[in-house]
Amino acid sequence: MSLDFDIEYPMQSLYIAKIFYDHNRLDTLLDCLDDDITISWDDLSQLEQTAVGCVFADSRYYYQPEKYIDRDHYRSDQDAYVLRDPLLTRYDQLCRRLEAAEGITKVENPFARDLESAVHRQMRLSSYCYDYRWIDSTQDKKGAKLVLFLFEEFGVYYDLIEALFSILDFCEETIPKLESRLAKQVGAKVIRLPVPAATEKEAA
Repeated sequence: MSLDFDIEYPMQSLYIAKIFYDHNRLDTLLDCLDDDITISWDDLSQLEQTAVGCVFADSRYYYQPEKYIDRDHYRSDQDAYVLRDPLLTRYDQLCRRLEAAEGITKVENPFARDLESAVHRQMRLSSYCYDYRWIDSTQDKKGAKLVLFLFEEFGVYYDLIEALFSILDFCEETIPKLESRLAKQVGAKVIRLPVPAATEKEAA
């Protein structure tokens, strides 16, 4: 085993841990991991999969085995994540309220457009082995969510984890502006409620 191989995988593990540390969420990650996990190559896959599910408050993981879609099309096995978070829910709810107050559609709502753009911008990862769908509450009555599909050869988990945190950071930074805009429209201060609790379990 080469020295580069010995160093690369522990460094990936430590980098993932640093991302969580920088967002004051390292304890959350550690609580989700087995007590005997190491920063070795053997445990890297477990760390990566667990870390993806620890960013959003409500994350559901589903393994989808390989199958033939039809005689000429085959789909390899993949990991699927359904991701929801109170920050995302709050932002989405405020967008719907602003649209109702101003009589505009979500296409005309600059805050809705900005969130969608932020999601697409952050999800431009250096890999072809993944797919995703951004779904807001106009398409799912349970609320906004991000659905990820990670294929067998996907290998840039650290980029994905940073992207997910960046989406939540965008929501947190922009929600006060959205609340202020809405307050002007309704003629009263919008009460800054605590972000909602995570939603109940659902099927992918």
